Amino acid sequence: MQFPISEKSDKDTINTPFILQNKPITLFENNLNMAKISVIIPIYNAEVYLENCLESIKNQSFTDYEVLLIDDGSTDNSGKICDVFATKDFRFQVIHKSNGGVSSARNIGIEQAKGEWICFMDSDDTVEKDYLQHLYQGANQQNDILVVQGFKTILPQKQSRVRTFGTHLYTASDIYQLFQDLNINRSGYPFAKLYNSQIIQQNQIRFIKQIHYAEDVMFMLTYMCHINAIQTLDGYNYNYYIRNNSNSLSHRIFSFESEYTCYETYIDRINKLKNKFNIPEESLVKVYNVISEYLVRRSIGSMYQSQTYKPKYERIRILKSLTKQQIDFLNSYYKECSWFHKVTVFLLSNHYYYFCDRFNSLIALGRKLFKRNE
Repeated sequence: MQFPISEKSDKDTINTPFILQNKPITLFENNLNMAKISVIIPIYNAEVYLENCLESIKNQSFTDYEVLLIDDGSTDNSGKICDVFATKDFRFQVIHKSNGGVSSARNIGIEQAKGEWICFMDSDDTVEKDYLQHLYQGANQQNDILVVQGFKTILPQKQSRVRTFGTHLYTASDIYQLFQDLNINRSGYPFAKLYNSQIIQQNQIRFIKQIHYAEDVMFMLTYMCHINAIQTLDGYNYNYYIRNNSNSLSHRIFSFESEYTCYETYIDRINKLKNKFNIPEESLVKVYNVISEYLVRRSIGSMYQSQTYKPKYERIRILKSLTKQQIDFLNSYYKECSWFHKVTVFLLSNHYYYFCDRFNSLIALGRKLFKRNE
């Protein structure tokens, strides 16, 4: 489900009033205080899919959980659907808030969660009946752990593909394999994972609202900096739907400031994990290539997009501000990229900033003309 992008600051959203609605029964509230798992579902205009989503989480074989429905200013009937479920099942709580984006919604869910563990779900997806049971069993009474399970991706044409990881407990001695072989940084989606609530609260781990793409990856990597093990589970219990009307964030470019913040956060978290677990450099080659892409294709590229366009003087200033360390990093790791990205790196390496700017402007113009003729 695509959420609208909000440019509000954290302070703005925290000060925005919201309504917490659940059944006013003391016995039920006491049970919620003892919930093992808090399921957080951010919701924005999802009325077409929402009932299937909520029914699937309602019919779990594991019963000791609460569901936090964060209605992020929906303008359709999503809020009413949430309210109906809350009146029928004490485990469902509804938080109505003004629109602040998906990260804002998830963060409010985190702040209200009472469970020992936290997991996330998207409002247009469904889960199998053993979804929570398998995640909880995977934790195996360990606290400083992240539990990860596979999922099924269902395409608009009803075709599907499954991503699984196998069952394995990764610790400091072999956690490098998650980056080297499984490329886990490409699986930063918030769903099909179980996070320890105490670790999240003690370390104030939140979704970064200034980042609009890969904010879930940053959340996962930040959490990994505070744990000592990752448990992967075989199989899948989560159904991830790609809808015809969804605008994939992977193809959208946001402002330079947002994209560059993502790049800086990404490399910071990876460096912390590298030091924490003594991950060898060669095991991070795939990750470094992705980080390089964030700098060239997404950050620099954003300055030439019509919706995030920057004037020439500002583009030149930003290109000149890139450090030698950043350029050397690109030359070392940005290998799996298109020819025009290689040209961009070459021009930056030789300090041809004006040529680099002109080249990227022509590439952006060519793309616009190509789209018009499609």
